[in-house]
Amino acid sequence: MLILYALPQSSFCAKVRGALQFKGIEYEEQEPHGGSYQTTDYQRIVAAGSIPAIQLGDWMLYDSQAIVEYLEEMYPDPSVWSEDPQQRAEQRALVNYHDSKLEPAVRSLVPLVRQPDSSDREQHINIAKDQLFDRLFRLDKIIASDPIQNAKQLCVADWVFPPTIYMGLDILEHMGHSLKLPNRVERWLQNSMQQPIVEAEAGRVRGAIAQWLNQGIERTN
Repeated sequence: MLILYALPQSSFCAKVRGALQFKGIEYEEQEPHGGSYQTTDYQRIVAAGSIPAIQLGDWMLYDSQAIVEYLEEMYPDPSVWSEDPQQRAEQRALVNYHDSKLEPAVRSLVPLVRQPDSSDREQHINIAKDQLFDRLFRLDKIIASDPIQNAKQLCVADWVFPPTIYMGLDILEHMGHSLKLPNRVERWLQNSMQQPIVEAEAGRVRGAIAQWLNQGIERTN
């Protein structure tokens, strides 16, 4: 059976998990040995030292997008991409925008959570918040006006963006900030969240992030 190494707070893991569930592939999910992808035990198995990763017997594959493409080739029906070549290319570009632009903007908020209150921290939060809004503003210009994204059925973009967007909003709220989503992005988010796979993956990531944020409060109070 396919083994998925993943952590619940990772939107990249949600990307792969969503593809597995969408395609109805049986798998066993395991957290990295020691609960972290930085442990020596885990890196003995996954030399790249990253999550997600999949294992089939002695064969290992890391990188979320490479895993999705492998699953698509091995289990082509149902497809995680549109049948139309142009729409399919647009969907892939959109997922790449998530991985290279939006997710890093959200991740930049993470180290600020543990910093003590100060004017410098507040300045850094505002800088990160502005960057995140810029990435969302650009996303608003990219996405289709009528989700689901350019297709008759879900694609990878529909379940990878919501966990990341909610992660950013939840972290900002925890730090006393709010961010209004652009109209088209908000509409896409609402439409996507009506799909069981999307709701489940976003909920799992949000729950893990909430637990992490609450633990931070307990340790610093």
